[in-house]
Amino acid sequence: AQSISYKVEMNEPHTHYFEIEMTVDDFEKEYIDFHLPVWAPGSYLVREFSKSVEEFKAQNLDFELLNKNTWRVFSKNSKSVTISYKVYANELSVRTSFLDNEHGYINGTSVFMYVEELKNKPLSLTIKPYSNWKKITTALKPENSNIFSAPNYDILVDSPIEIGNHTTFEF
Repeated sequence: AQSISYKVEMNEPHTHYFEIEMTVDDFEKEYIDFHLPVWAPGSYLVREFSKSVEEFKAQNLDFELLNKNTWRVFSKNSKSVTISYKVYANELSVRTSFLDNEHGYINGTSVFMYVEELKNKPLSLTIKPYSNWKKITTALKPENSNIFSAPNYDILVDSPIEIGNHTTFEF
């Protein structure tokens, strides 16, 4: 069965870079197109999230940038394709993501790429918080303390994530 997994790291939060890894398993095609949205839930403007993507890599595979927000990876019919990239996150707003020495905030559409044919597939997200940060707060379903799941891409990107040592209020 096809599977999609994401991993988020923030090894140097003072640089404002989230490090993202995405793996797609059992998707046997000549190429896979990875897209970053140009929209955010509840916002009705075209966004330029791809301007914050740097150091895109496809593990041992060739790729090309098709347009401002689509990377085509030539998968050579591989059983598994892993991409990695960094996202510069230094604007704290409801439509973007933010990272500094105090905390990280992820608005999914500005960070997570998708494969159009797999948008309705379940996925997993592993978050590796920085150093002594102890909390991850999100509406995503927890599988354990730092692994979450979503039934599809839309739920992933419609579930903001706060990472740090913040106070959580329950009601």
